[in-house]
Amino acid sequence: MRDDEVLRRIAARVAAHDYSDDVYIRPGHQDASGMWVVNPMPEGTRWLVARGSQEHLAALAADAVDPLPPLEPASVQAVDDAEQVLGHPLPPLLRRIYLEVANGGFGPVLGIAGGCTDDLGRTAIDRLNPREPAGLLPIAHWGCAIYSYVDCAGRGAMMWGFDPNSGLGEHSFYSEGIPLVDWLDAWLNGCLEPPHLDSDRTSWWGATNPERGRRQPDPEFVDPSQPTLFQA
Repeated sequence: MRDDEVLRRIAARVAAHDYSDDVYIRPGHQDASGMWVVNPMPEGTRWLVARGSQEHLAALAADAVDPLPPLEPASVQAVDDAEQVLGHPLPPLLRRIYLEVANGGFGPVLGIAGGCTDDLGRTAIDRLNPREPAGLLPIAHWGCAIYSYVDCAGRGAMMWGFDPNSGLGEHSFYSEGIPLVDWLDAWLNGCLEPPHLDSDRTSWWGATNPERGRRQPDPEFVDPSQPTLFQA
C-alpha cells in the first residue's frame, strides 16, 4: 500500500506540471504587499529558482511562472529492453512509475529509452557501466557526475550513492540506507539530498533531511533559493 500512495502522489505532481525541483520565473521583485512585480527585461529572460522558494511562490501567485511541458510514460518495450540489458527486473514501484506516470523527468529521476537524460544525453540504461556493481541502476543525476542508484538485484530496492569526485576510487559507491519508496517519498516531501561526502572525506551522509543538521557547512555551497539568470 505504501508503494501505491507514493505512486499516486508522484502522478499528481506530474499531472499538475509541478514535477521539477527548479522552475523558471519571469524576473521581478516583491512589492511592499508581497506581490510579485515583473521587471522590464529583454524578452525571454528568466530566473531559475528552487521550487517552493519565496520567489517561486510569489511569482506563481502572479502567474509569472513558465509552465512545464507534460511528461510521458515509457513504452512496455522500453521497460522490457531495460530489464534485459540490466539483467534484473526493475523494482515493481519503479516499473509502474515508468509505465503509468513518466519516463523520468520528475525531480532528478532519469528515464530509460525515450525518456529523460542526464547532462550528457544518457538515459539510466545508457549510463550502465560493466565496471560498476551488477544490478545497480543509476536512476538519478545530480550534476558533477554524481548519481543515485537503486539496487535491482537485492531485496528491498535499496538506494546507493555515487560520487566519483570523492577521490575514493571503488569506495565512491556507498549505501544510502533507505529503500526506493522512502527515497521517492523524501523527494515528494522536499527533503531529498544528493550523495554527500563529509568535509573530512571519511564519512558519507544519508539521503534525507534529518542528516542535514549533522553535516559540516560546505564553504562552496551555493544557496539554490537564490535566482540564477538565464537568457533564452
